[in-house]
Amino acid sequence: MNLDFLQQVYFGNTVELYLRFAVILLLALLLKRYISSIFTRLFYTVFRKFSSDYFGQQFKELLLRPVEGLIVTVFFYIAFYQLSISLDKVILFRRMKPVKEAGKDVPTTLVTVMDIVDHLFFLFLLFYFVLLISRLLDFIFLVLVNKAKERDDRERQQVLPLLKDVLKVIVWAFGVLSVLGAVFHVNVAALVAGLGVGGIAIAFAAKESLENLLASFMVMIDKPFTIGDWVKIGGVEGNIEKVGFRSTRIRTFDKSVISIPNRQLIDNSLENFSERGMRRVVFSVGAIYGLSVATLETTMKEILNVILKTEGTTGTPSVQLESFGASSVNLQVVYFVSVNSNVEFGKVRQQVYLGVYETMYRHAKGFAYPTQFEISGPEVNEVFPPVAQPPETQ
Repeated sequence: MNLDFLQQVYFGNTVELYLRFAVILLLALLLKRYISSIFTRLFYTVFRKFSSDYFGQQFKELLLRPVEGLIVTVFFYIAFYQLSISLDKVILFRRMKPVKEAGKDVPTTLVTVMDIVDHLFFLFLLFYFVLLISRLLDFIFLVLVNKAKERDDRERQQVLPLLKDVLKVIVWAFGVLSVLGAVFHVNVAALVAGLGVGGIAIAFAAKESLENLLASFMVMIDKPFTIGDWVKIGGVEGNIEKVGFRSTRIRTFDKSVISIPNRQLIDNSLENFSERGMRRVVFSVGAIYGLSVATLETTMKEILNVILKTEGTTGTPSVQLESFGASSVNLQVVYFVSVNSNVEFGKVRQQVYLGVYETMYRHAKGFAYPTQFEISGPEVNEVFPPVAQPPETQ
């Protein structure tokens, strides 16, 4: 078989080099997922002792993209390197410098296509490497936070997410400085020194962000609450989900998420209901008039039993005759709900309401409704008796 055509030269490269270029690119696109899966499994064998098999899927999802990016970047560079001889000859632009002796300009720096390929290779290589480190931090702290939840260690649940954010900022800052130095040839030492001089201006420009950041550290030190606590801040009431760099996330009882800037945690009064250990619930039930005393006492006793049997309630509940209303005999119900991460307040309250609803129809003939009666006969007026009218004269 005659393969001499492979040595034919077009635009400075042989046909064989063009075929290598195409085959390597094709292999990179076709095998990137398979190769990255292999490397991900190898990575997981190192971290398996640190975590359980339950986190295997999360590990794969977190690391698959950066590993794919690294593999494709390396394959693409190898492919373009096959054409490096011709790409080095394609000059994109040149920098000129005046030479006094000769009285003319001579080129001092030539930028070729291969130079651009080299810089892009280092740029993408550093980006995906930093992304890989960042995803590894995500996985490590995912396992640590899950272990803290199993041990019900709320302090670790609060500190670990913030520590993860700090480490990720450091990793990405190192990556940006590495790109500036290796790819764009920036003097990193001079840049850092310049940032130190301009630090005051940056501090003024990012005043609110720095206040929120310092407030987050103050919260960690003062510990007015922990993850999962039920708090009320500036009219917002719910459970603490996460304390971040800038804001704290609160999950309200209607399941919406509200982010509050951390400096407001210090400036505003904060009420931590979880420190009570229980939440008080008070409501009234209207029974119809005409029920016997025995029936009312039985109804109150059954409502009390409903509360005591409902899982999640705590303390000593009470059911008492409160007042005589316009259309009902009002019974006051007071009970307490435990405040912890395992008790959902809305569900406990709903179970109590359903039990009271069934009890009222079972023992008290239902609920009272606003009613009016028309009374026949003359109006009773003992304060101002009517004055007798004189007889009419004809």
